[in-house]
Order: sequence, then C-alpha cells, then structure tokens
Amino acid sequence: MKSLMVVDARKCTECNDCIEACKKQHGVARAIKTQSIPMFCLQCHPDKAPCKQVCPVNAIEELDGALVVNEESCILCRLCMVACPVGALTINKDAKSVQKCTLCMETDRMLPACVEACKSNVLKLFSVEDLEELKREKSHMDVVIESLKMYRDE
Repeated sequence: MKSLMVVDARKCTECNDCIEACKKQHGVARAIKTQSIPMFCLQCHPDKAPCKQVCPVNAIEELDGALVVNEESCILCRLCMVACPVGALTINKDAKSVQKCTLCMETDRMLPACVEACKSNVLKLFSVEDLEELKREKSHMDVVIESLKMYRDE
C-alpha cells in the first residue's frame, strides 16, 4: 500500500524527536531538518521519481510500491541527491551509500519511527487510497479541510 507522510508545520515544536528516532532506527537520519520542520522524501511515483531516473547504476529500486536504495549498487555519485526536489536523500557514511526515507517499510514497525516519536502529533501517514477516496467523495477544498481535521484529531 502506497503511503504519504504529511507534516503539519503549525504544530511542530522543533524538538527533533522525529529525527532522533529515525537515526536510532536506521543509524542515520533519513529525513532532513529545515529551519523549523522535518522534511521527508515525497515518496514519488516509482516511474516518475527524479532520483531513480538519474541514477546511473539503477541503485534506486521499487519494492512494494516504494523506492529504496540498494546499498550494494550505490556508487555515491550523489546525482539522486541533486535531482530530489526537496533534497531529502542523505549519505550513510558507514554503509557508503545514499539513503532515503522508506517510511520504515523495511522494518517490522506498524508506523514509521518518526511518527511514533512525535509527541505533538505533527506527522501523519495517509494511504494514497484513503486520499483518493476523499477526493471522490468531496471537492478539492473539502479534502484539504478533512485532512486538517485528521491532523487536529477532530
């Protein structure tokens, strides 16, 4: 099931708990911190992802609808980092590979580590199917309003 991470920037307290949970889970933070909020991989469509398209050795592969970096194939050319529209790929110096957020799909977790760690309920995980269902039932603005309600737990 394809999922998307949504960040409610208004609630973020800049505590870094999400970044630290990611580091603890993966050895390196797969999310980046902007001036005030965490930034995650956009989970682009596997056929359209700029990072995958520019990789000269095809190290970015699709796995269960998500893109992952094959650490053994990665040559650290960093082209994927340049191509990413939000700059959300990072380098794992120990693995000598680029890494990207996979929403912890390669772990046994039900929710990504960052979502579980966020005390302010800033991070939400939506399935693409849920968002498509909302769009079919409501106008575009209603979808936005409904998403905000889910953020606020209304």
